Amino acid sequence: MNPATPLAGLEWARLLLLPAIGFLAGLAAQWFLQERKSRDELQRALAAERAQALRQLWELTSLPPELTRLGAQSAVPAALRERIDRAILAWYTEQAGALYLSWPATQALFRLLDRLRDAACRKPELESSVSSLRTRLKHDCGIYSSREMRRSLARPRPAPWAAETEDDGY
Repeated sequence: MNPATPLAGLEWARLLLLPAIGFLAGLAAQWFLQERKSRDELQRALAAERAQALRQLWELTSLPPELTRLGAQSAVPAALRERIDRAILAWYTEQAGALYLSWPATQALFRLLDRLRDAACRKPELESSVSSLRTRLKHDCGIYSSREMRRSLARPRPAPWAAETEDDGY
């Protein structure tokens, strides 16, 4: 074959370009896999600390007796909202809880803080915000699947006895 023919030019392009494209694709794939591996290793290393931090947040978002005793549409007292807000904010900033939250859980936490800072906050609204955050935490911990998060969870009927207070010594 005469090297001056157009087919020879295509042959050279095939011999040079295809290996170069393959090399670049392999390099990109290797970089991506290494990034993914590094992220997975970091998540595994932090798993126990993260679980402990999320348990602390779970405890902070447990509804206190003074809230559960309120009537169905009652306004949440400012002192109670402030106490919960300060505890959550201390967990988020001072105890570095922010490091362990996923993006959606952070958004749910911020919605809860907004709800707590709303002077017109009512009990069902606060309960809903707390429930949304806790549902997201369950998903992040692998307890709930994405499908289960979208389903409605049946609530038990209210207890027939009075809610215990912190002074009851249980």
